[in-house]
Formats: sequence, C-alpha cells, structure tokens
Amino acid sequence: MDNKFTEHQQKWAFRLAFAVIILSWMSIKISMPALPRLSEVFHSTPGGVKLSVTLFFIFFALSQPIWGAIAQQRGCRPTLLIGILVSIVGSLIAMLAFDLPTYIIGRSLEGLGMGSASPVARTILTDVFDRKSLARSMGTISGVASTMPALAPIIGGYLLTWIDWRAIFGFFLILSVLYLSLAFRDLPETRFYSEENPRPTTSQLFGYYLSILKSSSFWGYALCYAVMTGGIIGYYSAAPYWFVSQLGIAANHYAFLTVPTVALYILGLFINRMLLKKYDLEKLLFLGILSAVVTVIITLGLAVINVSGLIPIIVLLSMFGFSTGLVMPAVNAGAMAHFKKVAGPASALLVMTVFGMSSITATWAMSINIDTLWPIALYLGVLSLIGLFANFFWIWLPYKNSAKEKTN
Repeated sequence: MDNKFTEHQQKWAFRLAFAVIILSWMSIKISMPALPRLSEVFHSTPGGVKLSVTLFFIFFALSQPIWGAIAQQRGCRPTLLIGILVSIVGSLIAMLAFDLPTYIIGRSLEGLGMGSASPVARTILTDVFDRKSLARSMGTISGVASTMPALAPIIGGYLLTWIDWRAIFGFFLILSVLYLSLAFRDLPETRFYSEENPRPTTSQLFGYYLSILKSSSFWGYALCYAVMTGGIIGYYSAAPYWFVSQLGIAANHYAFLTVPTVALYILGLFINRMLLKKYDLEKLLFLGILSAVVTVIITLGLAVINVSGLIPIIVLLSMFGFSTGLVMPAVNAGAMAHFKKVAGPASALLVMTVFGMSSITATWAMSINIDTLWPIALYLGVLSLIGLFANFFWIWLPYKNSAKEKTN
C-alpha cells in the first residue's frame, strides 16, 4: 500500500469502498420481490413495472462517466457523498410513490445516485492497492457482494410479506443514511494534486475517455466483464418473473432458489484467489470464459433432448455463475491496473459497459418463458460467444505475443 496513507485511512478507505459496493448491489436487488405486486398496487401492466428495472440500469450505467469524471477532477470523497445523497432522495420518492410514474422517477434517481458507488470505490481501491493486492481486495469484496443478489431479495421478500413494499425502501433508506454519516466522518481523500500532478481539465477528461474507448485492451476486459456479470444480473432480475409469476413460488421464498448460483459464484472467486498465486490474470480470465462456453454446450445438449424444469435451470445458471466468479476479479484488476493513472474514467466506462449490458440482459431475461431450455441456451450462448471473441482477440492474443517477445 502507498505509505502516504495512515493505517487508519487505509482501513477506512477499504471498509467504506467495500460497504458502498455492497450497498449498490443491494439497491439493485432488494426491491425485486415486490415487482409482481407493484403491477397491482399501481394498476399497471407488468411491462410498466419492468420498465422501472430497465431505467434503473440505464441511469445507473449512463451516470458512470459523469461520476468518474467528477471523481477524477474533484476527488473521490465529495463525489461519493453527493452520489449517496442523490440516491437517498430517489429512495424516498420511490417509498412515498402512489403511482407508477413517480415510482419510476424515484428508482431512476436512485440508480443515478448509486451509479457513483462503483467508479468511486474502484478509484479509491486503485489509489490504495498495487495490482495483485487490488485483485485480492476485489475478490474479497466480490465474495461478499455476490451474496447480495440472494440475500437482498430474501430480506426484501420478508419485508414485503411482514410489512409492505414501502418497508423495503424504508430499510434501504436507513442503511443509506447510516453509510452517508460514516463516509462523511471517516472516508479519506485518495486523489492528491500538485504542480507536478495538477487536476485534469474538462478537455483532458474528454481526452482520457476517448483514449480509453480507443483501446482494444479496454474493450477486451469490458466486454468480458459485461457479458458475464450482465448475464447473471439478467437472471437475478428475471427470477421473480420466472419463479413467482410462472411457477407460483412465494415472493419471500423464490430468492432461496438463487442461493446455489451465489454459492458457485463464490466458489469461482475462491478458486480464482487460489490460482492467482500461480497464474497470470490473463490465463484466469481465459479459463473463466471457456468455462462459460462449456455451460452453453451442456445447455444446448439438454435442450436437444427436451430436458426442462426448475432444477436444470438452477444448475445451469449456477454453472454460469461459477464462470463469472472466475472472471470477475481478473477482469477488474486487469482493467484497473492497465489504466491506473486514469482510474476514475476507466472504472466509470467499465461499469457503464457492464450495466448498459445489464439493462439489455434484464429486459431480455424478464421476457423469457422457461417452458423449455432453448431460450436460456440462446441467452447464455450469445453472451458467452461475445465474451470469447473479446477475450481471445483483445486480451489473450496480445498476452501470448507479449510473452513470446519477452522469451525471445
């Protein structure tokens, strides 16, 4: 770690970056059990409520470059505090909504504010850690954050059953206010500027974004991250419609069916952490993508022989979750280390790609009828092939060529 930080600052930088990533994942998933109920509450079609999910992801994604630029120019601490405050306003509006348009405005504001969490947290961690330590810290955070897609809907489901859908947003509001108070008190600033390292101008920030977008390495990492994580987020978003609406499982019970996927995801993270001691990040990323392709082949095989039902879906999505766990720490550490000097913009564009893809995958997955495995095979197949292409041409081949040059 950089010795310009005291031990107290280092600990709180990690803790608060950790906590805000957990909070952002909770914001995505805690309201999911209420979605089928909200159609009745707001006298709306299911499509209208599904739109709130899509718009949340769009605002979450498109706000990333804005927050990343502000963090790069003005510092991480004020950027994160403002972002959380915007999210709190959005949660309050959603909680008090009595019609669908107001609810959608609240959720969109919540997504806009929570969009600050990932780029700022990643910038903080990149400022504090070196490349391999960054991978380990991201693995630790990912391991806990990966429980949120199962844990958050379980909490939301019981709040919905025991109290009301508004209690879900009230609970999240309390957590957000608590986080804001802790961050205001203990979050250190990790971006430092001087005459030798001045604050970037607006034109320089545009230049940073443009140079990152022109980099094939960025797209190699970003697309791998987007299709794998986006695929899992799409599944979690569709779960209440697959399991509650189509199979009739109770809203406070369906989230338990996603636990195997979470468990396999964590196993993938654990294996990545073990292999990281011996293998380069690029090799682990390639292994994760190949694992996803194997899952697609198995899904196609089961679809051909007309296998369907709840158990095959859970098993196959859990296998894809394992592949995502292998990929996630490698792709994060690889991308952020590659663009360490412009960590804010790079992180913003990386997460924007992920949640831009998630808005597509969530909309796609929520429309899937699970009577057969063919739609799921298509869903996983398209995502895995995009990841394989991006990984092979923009990460794996440059890595192998670089290794050959060093050998020669």
